[in-house]
Amino acid sequence: MNKDGYTLHHAVSADGTRIGYRRLGRGPGLVLVHGAFVSGHEFEKLAAVLADAFTVYNLDRRGRRYSGPQGDRYGMDRECEDVLAVLRATGSSLLFGHSYGGLIALELARTNPGAVARLAVYEPAVSVRGSFPSGWMPGYKRAMAEGRELRAFVRFLKGVGTSQPICRLPAWLLELLLLPTLYFWEGRKLRDKLPTLIREMEETFRLDSTCGGYAAIRAETLVMAGGRSPDFMLTGARAAAAAIPDARLHVLGGRGHNAPELLGQRAIARRLKTFFGAEAAEPPR
Repeated sequence: MNKDGYTLHHAVSADGTRIGYRRLGRGPGLVLVHGAFVSGHEFEKLAAVLADAFTVYNLDRRGRRYSGPQGDRYGMDRECEDVLAVLRATGSSLLFGHSYGGLIALELARTNPGAVARLAVYEPAVSVRGSFPSGWMPGYKRAMAEGRELRAFVRFLKGVGTSQPICRLPAWLLELLLLPTLYFWEGRKLRDKLPTLIREMEETFRLDSTCGGYAAIRAETLVMAGGRSPDFMLTGARAAAAAIPDARLHVLGGRGHNAPELLGQRAIARRLKTFFGAEAAEPPR
């Protein structure tokens, strides 16, 4: 057992890739799917505040520390297969996803409607008629090809704008301020994840304006968004909630896009506990 109380396990995805996940708590099984630029490590605080009500399975998506690489055949299908493998290995039917992880959770519930009993997402990376910013991608790819990793990260921050106070700074100043972080553990972890973003965002753009397909989702669904998040995140959340037959939308005032990872874990956990409730152990419909 880890010093933080969780145990580490692995499931094997359909293509043979090992997917690592941390187990913590007791109760009905709840699988957490993190977004881009992070891993299960950033969800550990959220897992801890959920562990009094659920057995939490906090996975590392492929390309992260405890899981295998993205692989040559990477795509949304692989991501869905990974989460499905964890759901089956753990016997869980409750699912929560954030950002790109929320998009994965929606796609899984759409393509495997019997696998999920209840679904919750926070600001899934749903693009509607080009609403998700993409203009930063050519500069990001160019900076990565040149080995300018910090410049690539700044391109992403300013282009997407989910951390609004930070993105108002000039790019040169932001690079200067972030430079020291690359020499610490968190910075080194970030550098490891930089290559994974290109393919993940390409999947986000490929799935633009396909959220009408979420009408096939049978699970009762909670779609959350932050009141301080960029408009395109709210647009995607509203579109997903409108498409899913049994969905509700909840906007958390005063919260931003990174609430599940930074400062908003208790607020998110309260909503999840209320939504999943005492009936959470029911089998999928």
